[in-house]
Amino acid sequence: MPNSCPKCQSSMKRGFVLDHTYGSRAAASWVEGEPERSIWYDVKLGGRQVLEIETWRCSKCGYLENYAKV
Repeated sequence: MPNSCPKCQSSMKRGFVLDHTYGSRAAASWVEGEPERSIWYDVKLGGRQVLEIETWRCSKCGYLENYAKV
């Protein structure tokens, strides 16, 4: 993905945003559409596209850029 930061042109490092869930940890995900509340879960997914978020961080200024690759 990005080779250099769009803000300061320093190098970018790949990482991920940590999602703390009840009793576990996972990489954050992008879900298409608007969130719908669920009685059993916080949000219904109902067959929506779910993609893991890839995050890049600038090694100098800390700028973050997120991507949800197909």
